[in-house]
Amino acid sequence: MTASHDDGDLDPSQVLELRQYTLHPGQRDALIDLFDRELVEPQEAAGMRVIGQFRDRDATDRFVWLRGFPDLASRAARLQAFYGGPVWQAHRDAANATMIDSDDVLLLRPVDPGAGFVLPRARPVAAAAGADGALVRATIYLLRAPVDDAFVDWFDAQVGPIAAAAGAPPVARFRTEYGKNAFPRLPVREGEHAFVWFTAFAGAADLERHRAELARSAAWDRVAAGLAARCASPPRELHLAPTSRSLLRHAEPVGYTTRRRGGVHDFDFLAGDWRAAGRRLVRRGAGCQDWDEFPAELRAALHLGGVANVDELALPTLGWSGLTVRHFRLADRQWSIRWISARTGAMDPEVVGGFAGDRGEFYGEDEDDGRPVRVRFVWTRLSPDAARWEQAFSYGGPWETNWVMEFTRVTPREA
Repeated sequence: MTASHDDGDLDPSQVLELRQYTLHPGQRDALIDLFDRELVEPQEAAGMRVIGQFRDRDATDRFVWLRGFPDLASRAARLQAFYGGPVWQAHRDAANATMIDSDDVLLLRPVDPGAGFVLPRARPVAAAAGADGALVRATIYLLRAPVDDAFVDWFDAQVGPIAAAAGAPPVARFRTEYGKNAFPRLPVREGEHAFVWFTAFAGAADLERHRAELARSAAWDRVAAGLAARCASPPRELHLAPTSRSLLRHAEPVGYTTRRRGGVHDFDFLAGDWRAAGRRLVRRGAGCQDWDEFPAELRAALHLGGVANVDELALPTLGWSGLTVRHFRLADRQWSIRWISARTGAMDPEVVGGFAGDRGEFYGEDEDDGRPVRVRFVWTRLSPDAARWEQAFSYGGPWETNWVMEFTRVTPREA
């Protein structure tokens, strides 16, 4: 059974091709038009999944696409059904005429059964290509040794949380499929140990903000050095603009779910006194890029053995404060979080969720000046004495982060 998420279904493909085509100058749009119009449904009728089609933003004559298969054993028969069938025979010459090279292909498999893509249940209706400016990034690491579970665990514990805290949570993770290519008519790259992860951005500005966050991160410097030591060559990033019919795209709000679970001790780290550097967007939901910055102080206490906790946030330069009340519903294994503002005395609607490792995500629905919004809180435990919280709203489109707090624990000597 395919796992269901609030924002789509987990793609069941256990084998995936990452295909990069070099085309004759000026021929990319011709190939994309042919591909999206004539070649998507016939491939899926033959038992394959066309996951994503893209323009490479860094190379005007490169077309990149992803194709999935239920398993390796049936891959050759499914390829033969399509490439030996009437649709490909009718369009083969026109497609091949656009191509210089089509043999740059990585054969991959998910690092675990749940590590593939969560995709929408229906393919998008054709629209102007790249009209939303969104992009998908594929990061390719070629390692010195096969990608084993120890590397995957290290990536999930070290790389993934830092990338997520900087605005780019991994949405899928793959490693080389070493099984035999039983359809040699379509060659694949061999003798390499690839690890490939994907993320998505609403646009180039979000990508640049992500890069800026990483540049400020000492933790990322340490992790990048660890990656370099494991890689046989420098990592390669593909910045991919989805075509109008690509299933894989930046379908915000990415990750929205009210089903995320956690543990009763998720917030134990927060007990005590903290100082913080905060920043908030001057105007939300208006494309504003200007931020107000301010100091803050926070005091948190655990109650009922950790089942509940309360913190008070003081914002002296803004002249107001607020209280957060959290409680853990044991039956649901889920946190409920509510914010109370001293300015109004009103309690906001809850956000719910929990932590996975050092990253906690919490989601809910609210209104912002009368506009319905989806709300996301993200907590990141950076170290025993450092943490980050951020709030983002979706007004029916991409997440917009509008409030960030960087916390540093106050030591007894400082208190």
